[in-house]
Amino acid sequence: MRYFIAIAAVVLVLLLWFAPADSQIRLITLSKSDLGWTVTYQLNEPVTRLEFVRSPNQSRAERWQPLTDNIQIGWQNGSEVILSKNGQPFSEAAFVLDASYTPLPKDYAPFSPFSDGGMLIHTARFFACADTCGAAHHEWPMAVNLTTNDYLLVDGQLRLGFHEWLDRDSGRAIYVGSQPPETFAALVAIIDPVLPQSLQHDMVTELPMMMSYYTKQLGALTQTPTLFASYSDYEGGYFGHQGGVLPNQVFMHWYGEQALQNVDEKNTLWFFAHEIAHLFQGAGLKYSSSDEAWIHEGAAELMSYLYTDTKLNQSNQLVQEAVRKAQQECIASWPASEPFINVGRVNFRAHYSCGLVANADLHAQLQANGVRAGIFALWETYSRLVKDGAAANSETYFAAFEELTGYQSMSLRQLIDRPVSASIAP
Repeated sequence: MRYFIAIAAVVLVLLLWFAPADSQIRLITLSKSDLGWTVTYQLNEPVTRLEFVRSPNQSRAERWQPLTDNIQIGWQNGSEVILSKNGQPFSEAAFVLDASYTPLPKDYAPFSPFSDGGMLIHTARFFACADTCGAAHHEWPMAVNLTTNDYLLVDGQLRLGFHEWLDRDSGRAIYVGSQPPETFAALVAIIDPVLPQSLQHDMVTELPMMMSYYTKQLGALTQTPTLFASYSDYEGGYFGHQGGVLPNQVFMHWYGEQALQNVDEKNTLWFFAHEIAHLFQGAGLKYSSSDEAWIHEGAAELMSYLYTDTKLNQSNQLVQEAVRKAQQECIASWPASEPFINVGRVNFRAHYSCGLVANADLHAQLQANGVRAGIFALWETYSRLVKDGAAANSETYFAAFEELTGYQSMSLRQLIDRPVSASIAP
């Protein structure tokens, strides 16, 4: 049975701060005291229901304990919601939080502890809307209140005590703890000291080379990114790891003692090569629909293979072999009569395999037409079109290809069914 450390918390210090009118949330405050973590929602006007933006499961009902009378967490229409028990409106809702690590299906964990007591928090876990969340809801006023000796790292800046900001979209990772960040080669990092020394050494030496490679291909980032690598115990025999990327942030968390014993440095660095590629994908990544994930996931796969191939001087063999395997996997998961949108919704892994094949073919075609930068030129053009207002979808992606070559691309299915090109160059 999974075991989570129970914690208590104190009631939050309240602050009046007005949010954008469409959210009806005045302020969402995360507080840490010596007793633990709480969250408080303050509203512009009383409501009887708050809906969470992201509800991959119903675990909030188990892990959040109400501090405010007359409220509870329920499940309605596929979403977790904060409800009034007796129908009377409320203007504030506060909860004690279980801040232990818990994996969520198809979402990032809300809390990723460090071995020394530090904490990485995914803010989007706390986004909510009065009544129902809609397309207009994309900004949330957030604050962190610390009565401990910890500091807050948000957007690369160190803060103490109380800090507030306007969060948005997919949220961000914030760090609360005492470990000082390290700065090296255009990257800020907080690496858990309990991670194997060999892995720490590889991250410190390899990640700057990745940053340099992608900067050369796609240009420098406008903000210095932050890397978080953390570890926490996890009782009951469970172990594993989870990682991801948010704007200007890359993170990975290992949990359970056996996860440290099974750390694969090569696969971990491959993961970072993929995720750091996302940092450089610009506007095209920020607005992509999950139904179009083959574009940015497949491109990140290809970019990371191109980086690895160049680093190891494999003369394109690594890329070719990866594309051949991905093509077999893609075709096996995608019946010719089925729209890809249905395949991707059932098997998200298809966005990686099919996306790698399609992007590799586009890369080869671009190079054959004199666009030496290939996939990187395609992404620069695509990101520019999206930034200028075009939809982040396959239609715009293929329009970017046509702008570079002068002719229309094949369909996604045609790209998948073609023989793997032998002309892909680093």
